[in-house]
Amino acid sequence: MKNLGTILFLLFLLTMTGFGQRSENPSSDEQLAAQYMRDGEFEKAVVLYEELFEKDQSPVIYNNYLQSLIELGEFRRAERVVEQQIANNPGRWRFQVDLGYVFDKAGDNRKFRRYFDGLIRNLSAHPQSVNDLANAFIFRKYFDRALETYLQGRSMLGNSYPFNLQIASLYSRKGEYDKMMTEYVDLISVDESYIENVQGLMQDELNNDPDFRKSDALRRVLLERSQRDASKTIYPEMLLWLSLQQKDFRMALRQARVLDRRMGQEGQLVIEVAKLSAANNQFDISREGFQQIINFGDLNPYYLEARIGMLNVKYQQATTGYGIDYDLLLEVESEYHKAINEMGIRTQTVTLIRNLANLKAFYLNNTKEAADLLQSVIELPNVSNRVKAECRIELADILLLQGDLWDAHLLYAQVDKTFRDDPLAHEARFKNARLSFYMGEFKWAKAQLDVIKAATSRLIANDAMALSLLIQDNLEQDGSSDPLELFARAEMHVFMNNFDKALDMLDSLQISFPSHRIMDNVLMSKAEIRIRTGEFHDADDLLSKITELYSTGLLASQALFMRAQLYEDVFKKKDEAMRLYQQLIVDYPGSIYTITARNRFRYLRGDLVN
Repeated sequence: MKNLGTILFLLFLLTMTGFGQRSENPSSDEQLAAQYMRDGEFEKAVVLYEELFEKDQSPVIYNNYLQSLIELGEFRRAERVVEQQIANNPGRWRFQVDLGYVFDKAGDNRKFRRYFDGLIRNLSAHPQSVNDLANAFIFRKYFDRALETYLQGRSMLGNSYPFNLQIASLYSRKGEYDKMMTEYVDLISVDESYIENVQGLMQDELNNDPDFRKSDALRRVLLERSQRDASKTIYPEMLLWLSLQQKDFRMALRQARVLDRRMGQEGQLVIEVAKLSAANNQFDISREGFQQIINFGDLNPYYLEARIGMLNVKYQQATTGYGIDYDLLLEVESEYHKAINEMGIRTQTVTLIRNLANLKAFYLNNTKEAADLLQSVIELPNVSNRVKAECRIELADILLLQGDLWDAHLLYAQVDKTFRDDPLAHEARFKNARLSFYMGEFKWAKAQLDVIKAATSRLIANDAMALSLLIQDNLEQDGSSDPLELFARAEMHVFMNNFDKALDMLDSLQISFPSHRIMDNVLMSKAEIRIRTGEFHDADDLLSKITELYSTGLLASQALFMRAQLYEDVFKKKDEAMRLYQQLIVDYPGSIYTITARNRFRYLRGDLVN
């Protein structure tokens, strides 16, 4: 008997388990009905959904049942289904809007309009009711009615709940961008605590703005408000933010001046825009900003920073871009010496010392003076360890320039070990990894680069990622790669300004491995050398090959951007530059060069005053 009891108990458990499993599985009828809907077989779908709806009135079954009835033209049955839901769910706007939706699909326009008018007219003065009715309209894609609902809610509730964000979103859907931006600006005008939230929403809109209508609308609204109410600083603040988002540094500098005057900041915003302009190679705008602060005199709290900034911009201008301006370099060298003598060696002037040493070593062929200058700072007792570390990094660069690879490695490693997770250590570690790359130690270099790219500043992280990808894409599985070794040695010669040797190696690489995947990097390296040496037409030909042969590669958008810059700045062919910028915007919308390309395209077209 005990055995029989045990057997019966086990059978009971198995039976219950079976029932449980069947109840957890999706209904086969529901799956079949959904398949009928997907196939457009609504007659079959509605039969199944009617049976399902009697047992389960969940949103999915309800929506599919209702839609099947509408597709079959069974509007009276559809009305009865919705009316049943209204009766069972009093106060639920969703089902009341669905009834109007049925009237609309039935073609009874007069009844449909009057019914929706009544819903909005009888709306209670409560924020939740307004939101619920508007969301019900949005679900059925009645965006105009949702907008009417929010405007009615604003009329009833006043400034206590103006629904700016919801109304702005609807204007965005309708493509009415001036009204959208007006809603956003109205909100921060009333309550500036919303500014970060609004800027985030605006940024999302501006990121999806291929024809510039949204950014133009925001600029118009802000300029009009600035003129209407000059006492409020929020409008020029937003104009400054917009200009920086769009990389329109001329407008940004203008707004920074306005804000500095109104807020009595003595040039703080101007100098910040000047530094950002320099970082984006907008040297003339940067120099204009720094000069304004210098003109205020040496009693201005930002005078020293402006002096240093001006010298560094001149240095950048002389050593980057199209060819090397040796006349300007000699002028900058003299100004560096004068400034260092006046201001002395201190934390603020270490950038000047590093740049002066770099200028002497890399451009004026005077490595001894450069090394002596850095060594004298390192040996001073009253200079901070940070300043000394910065000079050690520059000294290591000069040792690498001279071919003293081992001592360069030791200096980079010393800074890395001393400062650990500090940005200085990241810089030193990246340069040490790059040195290992030059020496052909690819696996070790990549391991270091992969650590750096995840734990440092964006600028160094981007460089680390680019070099890591280069190694990853061109290193064979067995660890060997003759093409990569040749390319690494060529890149070391580029670093040393030995352009002829670098070009010889790159030419040899092209001849020996014409089909290797590293060829786009080879073409880019040669193009950059041609630009540095002033051979602009040759550079353009090389960049054109990258965009034609490697259009899906990582360097394609960069090559296109560089070509556009050449046609704008060197060849002075505005129409071709515009064509190339537009091609970049259309073909590579996610590129880091797209925002600048859009801004330059608009400037050349005459939309912006630069």
